Amino acid sequence: MLRRLAPFVLLVALAGCPSSPRETPPPLQAPAAVKEPGPACGTVFRDPLVHGRPTCCVGPSAGVLKKSDLLATCGRGEAEYAGEVRDGDECRYHFKVGGDPKEAFVAVNRPIIPPGVPAPTMPDPLLPWTWKKTALRDALGFVVTVAPKHPEMLQRQFTLWAARGRRIVGMKVAKSVCTEAQAIALLQKAIDSGP
Repeated sequence: MLRRLAPFVLLVALAGCPSSPRETPPPLQAPAAVKEPGPACGTVFRDPLVHGRPTCCVGPSAGVLKKSDLLATCGRGEAEYAGEVRDGDECRYHFKVGGDPKEAFVAVNRPIIPPGVPAPTMPDPLLPWTWKKTALRDALGFVVTVAPKHPEMLQRQFTLWAARGRRIVGMKVAKSVCTEAQAIALLQKAIDSGP
């Protein structure tokens, strides 16, 4: 058996050896320093008290409101915009107005209603809040008017909810950023955006 394989082994060994000395490849050069591109969303809000790296908004809540819509509707300037940050499924847009930017924000949440589940026509009845219906074009809109367990919430923000078919939008708008009329206009823009 070995005598039969000997010619093949000799042939493979000779075929693999070059007859002339090979040139060695040039030495590898260190790659040039690559500048990391900025985030796709533009400005990311960074809270020094929060550990971890803040990220741009992603998922269904991203892109519900554009920065230009926020600035125009709430009457804010480009210099007052502090950036956006993802907070779970929620997208928060922070502003530098009258105090701490952590407290001056517009938060948008757009949950996905799975197929087969009936589309909600009002906010969750298990929430311990009293809701007031508000006028929206082609949608149902509600604003929290009484929050017995969270009275401080009503002092600093508007909490809004809207539905159109299977599209649901929840928003929290700091009173230092927008008035109630401006917050309702933002809710209309949020429910109108996208499919």
